Amino acid sequence: MNLANRKIVLGLTGGISIYKSAGLLRRLVNDYKADVTVIMTDAAQKFMSPLIFETFSHKPVLTDMFTGQKIETRHIDLATEADLILVSPATANIVAKAANGIADDLLSTIILVGGNKTVFALAMNDNMYANPITQENISRLRRLGYDIIEPEEGALACGSTGRGRLADETTILAHIDRHLNGNKWLKDKKVIVTAAPTREYIDPIRFISNRSSGKMGYALAEIAFRESADVLLISGPSDLKNTVGVKTIRVETANEMRSAVLSEAAEADYLFMAAAVEDLSPVQIATQKIKKESGISNLKLKYSPDIIMDFRKHNRQACVVGFSVEIESAEHPGAKARSLAKLNDKEMDFIVWNDPNVTGAAFGHETNSVTLLSKDGQEWVFPLASKRDIADSIISTVIKNYKKA
Repeated sequence: MNLANRKIVLGLTGGISIYKSAGLLRRLVNDYKADVTVIMTDAAQKFMSPLIFETFSHKPVLTDMFTGQKIETRHIDLATEADLILVSPATANIVAKAANGIADDLLSTIILVGGNKTVFALAMNDNMYANPITQENISRLRRLGYDIIEPEEGALACGSTGRGRLADETTILAHIDRHLNGNKWLKDKKVIVTAAPTREYIDPIRFISNRSSGKMGYALAEIAFRESADVLLISGPSDLKNTVGVKTIRVETANEMRSAVLSEAAEADYLFMAAAVEDLSPVQIATQKIKKESGISNLKLKYSPDIIMDFRKHNRQACVVGFSVEIESAEHPGAKARSLAKLNDKEMDFIVWNDPNVTGAAFGHETNSVTLLSKDGQEWVFPLASKRDIADSIISTVIKNYKKA
């Protein structure tokens, strides 16, 4: 995530979760090299000292409209020069002010000037959050183009349990990334991404599967979210956490993945079929664990459903990007030919060709190296890089070169 030298105003309001913003500030400045100016309301200073945030930001914390080394049009300059205004935590009070154009202190004034470059990370009591007035204020800000990071559900400072906890740091960083690094390439587009392997059960204990970790698919979902898409991630078994901002459906078998994809197929604008769907599945699943003495001579296999071909029956217009794993080297003519044959046979628009023999690529690695092929004969080679960077390259190239029929 590239935040180096990006100007961020971090607004702190009076909520108990303000302590979490100290760690966020430290990461923004130390890890991502962002230029962060902190503004604290009077209520925020009741919870934490400005000194803590000055230490982490290496800059004075601003607390008042009319005091400090520079006054002039401080509220205008800060807002117009900022790339992002992040209010975290954002209480019901600051949301109400922003939604109704109230500017009675430095932070609310900067929000009014900065407009929808402001992101609100909500944190408040669950009753305050559920109050119809607060909900209407949040809805109004959304309609006006402000980004709202919804609170999480859990134990609250008042002792109750409900929705009101400040979102975790990973979620907030993902929204910062979307706001500052996203191009909105996929705004108003529905994107389906599949990821991870499937498991085809032989009996209640054993299954046929493969070594896919799901990291490539999850990275694609992350980049699609950054580009403002409405993303559905359909994941086979994986230890990876759900991607921020992405609806995730967990499945196990190829048939379950097929059902999940087809249930959303008609509305999809893009399908990134990154899942390693296990090709082989038993003809019949034993109801009990197969004993050794029974042998395996009666085990019969069949091909799993072809999800892309079935998707095409439901949606002829979407851009389909498939993935192919071929173990021959790039110089071997058969590997590329087979990938191209899959592209044409399944009516895909693009196919990503993986070679797991490349050191650091394909299954289980944090990195990958792929070749992207298009149905009109174009070819792009993406050398070894993080799977997030590869996902970025794939999505940006697909968007720039996709020609809708």
